[in-house]
Amino acid sequence: MIAIIFLTIILVFLVSMIFGGWLFSAPAYKGPVSDHFDGKQFINYGGVKAKGLKEFFKWISTGEKRPKWEYVDASGISQQIEAFNEQGKARLYYVNHSSFLIQVNGLNILTDPVWSEYASPLQWIGPKRMRPPGIHMEALPSIDLILISHNHYDHLDLSTLKKMASEFGPKIVCPLGVDLFLRKEGLSNLHVVDWWESVTLSGLEITATPSQHFSARGMFDRDRTLWCGFLVQTEQLKIYYVGDTGYGNLFKQIGERLGPFDLSIIPIGAYHPRWFMSPIHCDPAQAIQIHHDVRSKQSIACHYGTFPLALDGQNGPVEELQGLPEYREISDQFIVLSEGESLEVSGTKNEV
Repeated sequence: MIAIIFLTIILVFLVSMIFGGWLFSAPAYKGPVSDHFDGKQFINYGGVKAKGLKEFFKWISTGEKRPKWEYVDASGISQQIEAFNEQGKARLYYVNHSSFLIQVNGLNILTDPVWSEYASPLQWIGPKRMRPPGIHMEALPSIDLILISHNHYDHLDLSTLKKMASEFGPKIVCPLGVDLFLRKEGLSNLHVVDWWESVTLSGLEITATPSQHFSARGMFDRDRTLWCGFLVQTEQLKIYYVGDTGYGNLFKQIGERLGPFDLSIIPIGAYHPRWFMSPIHCDPAQAIQIHHDVRSKQSIACHYGTFPLALDGQNGPVEELQGLPEYREISDQFIVLSEGESLEVSGTKNEV
């Protein structure tokens, strides 16, 4: 009898996992084969692959101690943010994780906006927000444009997107296939781009750049939609949002093809253990190398300290970054902002 009950529990658990994996899976992109799409799945340059379930279970079974995270309260910006429209300049506000408000040419742009408490399909389990957003949602100016780099929950937050769409009706730029999920969820005004493809919106040229990552929202949609970074370009400014990525030679290619950049937003966290995370997340030393590869005049760190996604800890990424000898040489160029802190950047005339 006990054995039957035990087997029943296991069966119910497995069925629930499979059903949940199917339920949360996003629609798959269908299109012509390319150098990064094999007709079924998207592929990183060089064939670099994210680790799978086998390696994941190996990781969690090692017993490596998880660094303790504590909720860090911060007031954030609660008063309405003013418009910004200075010729040849941009202003950036750090929300946290990978969410930034970029003000340029009188427009307000958000990168991967996430205001939810959990980076998860369920708002009671999963990676929990350990720092509040640096900007209260009600303090945001009218949002004109949203850039979505890929469909992971810490970058594509459906609840936040629906609130933005209802409040502001922004244009949304996303990589191949992500639009299928967004349309399914009732979102519109979508602009879809492949790697190296550009779209001109409200006088800005937005170019999707390669990154080294993967995609999935459930168990059955692995790599069925694309991931990317974005270049936001005006006649005088080039702002590069790297997205979520591991390190690879692609950044030298991006720098040669599209650089130099006036400002880059580069991830530094969720990189440990390296044997598991290195294909998809760069470490602080590699973040500095990206800064050099793309020939960025200035860079801002992101993707750390908000959601516990790996074992580098809450403060580890920043501490490791600032402790590197190569960082001391560029500490005035590679900036770490606090939530709600802003930075102005000036550019020189670029060919659009």
